[in-house]
Amino acid sequence: MSKRIQILGNEVCLLANTGEWFSYDRTAAPLGGGAMGTVYFGRACNDHHFMVAIKKVTDRYTSIPAIRARAKMEASMAFRHRNLIEMIGYCEEDPDEGPIFIISKLVQGVSLDKHVEQYRNSPDWVNKICRCMLPVLDALSYLHVKGIIHMDIKPTNIMVENGSNIRLMDLGIAYVSGGISSGNGGLLGTYGYAAPEQFIQRGQTKVSFDRTTDIYEAGATLYYLLSHQTPYTYHGDEDWGEKYMQQVENIPGVPKPIMQVIKKALQSDQGSRFQSAEAFKQALMEAMKSKKGKYGVKSGGVVSWLIPVLIGVLIAVLGGLYYFLSL
Repeated sequence: MSKRIQILGNEVCLLANTGEWFSYDRTAAPLGGGAMGTVYFGRACNDHHFMVAIKKVTDRYTSIPAIRARAKMEASMAFRHRNLIEMIGYCEEDPDEGPIFIISKLVQGVSLDKHVEQYRNSPDWVNKICRCMLPVLDALSYLHVKGIIHMDIKPTNIMVENGSNIRLMDLGIAYVSGGISSGNGGLLGTYGYAAPEQFIQRGQTKVSFDRTTDIYEAGATLYYLLSHQTPYTYHGDEDWGEKYMQQVENIPGVPKPIMQVIKKALQSDQGSRFQSAEAFKQALMEAMKSKKGKYGVKSGGVVSWLIPVLIGVLIAVLGGLYYFLSL
């Protein structure tokens, strides 16, 4: 049997569990990356027009059996949702240790944080950015029904293809059931977006992840899209919960109802967050409605009362003009 991972010059060739060969150039700049791995542009070896994304899982996670098992399961699933990345398969040389690669269809577009910049000068910029999160919450609802927790939601893991369709990416490392052996501790997720339960303490052997973990990360993502800041900064020598509570602040220009939704999603206690992505979505949609008055602007704002006043003045002037002309 041939080796599953072969190096041919600059090309890394991978035999996926589907029986297909894929390759990527190890000297090329990666498409992206984060705490869980690095993503490279790749192609199918038998059809160079078929483009894929190949994620090499970070080495320090590859020796954790539960993570390897979950990564393989996720990569093998055939997701059918317009707001989710389409997985192809995985490749590993050894079932117990060493590199593991996750292969998915390539999504060509821009990340959500870049996409929303076009809305900054719009009068309705808050609503437009919030609407971009609705498809993400739909994708999470789909995953959660299947018992899958994403675990690494952030703006750069959400792509906008063809300028419109939004896809949640990076399903290579997701919820690890049954707890994990954390060794020296660490983080399962990305700093700035990870929920409190994703910060694993030294010697901790079981961690409680559920759909509210994704709810927190989605809230942190929305907070960043609206403010250009993550809701907390983590310092290893400080109490994480206290630091988090101090930094979830109101965002200038964002109405109170929407901030209330975001703050609920960002509760440190899992039971105090929204308990489903659908509940988060419905609350956000209601908040988007409540921030608007009859004329499509903030209720109570200057323009919301100025327009009726101007209309009243105009009616009075026209009435007076009609009176004088009729004399």
